[in-house]
Amino acid sequence: MKALGLIRDLFFRVKIDAVAAAAGAEVEYASSLDVIAARCAQLRPSIIFTDLSDATFPALETLKQIRAAAPDARVIGFASHVDLKPLKAAREAGYEMTLSRSEFTAQLPVLLKGSTR
Repeated sequence: MKALGLIRDLFFRVKIDAVAAAAGAEVEYASSLDVIAARCAQLRPSIIFTDLSDATFPALETLKQIRAAAPDARVIGFASHVDLKPLKAAREAGYEMTLSRSEFTAQLPVLLKGSTR
């Protein structure tokens, strides 16, 4: 199983890839909402991470598209700890988990191990 990251920050992707390699998991990425359906059909991700601080991925619209393409995937959003608005919007939209960026980074190894089941 694979994870899908809706993350455009290339430097953060490198960090995620290093953690994924250590956890024996794979993370693929999408850089726009337009490709979510195709990427989900191709990868069948068990977990999807969304950078909520990126306006490209508004919480409610992103979750709607994910649910249409991968209804069983676990959806986790993260944002800067000072960026409370998108975290609140994601919780209200129905994300399974919302974390600050530092919490996400700290929990990533465990989250990725869950995606390798």
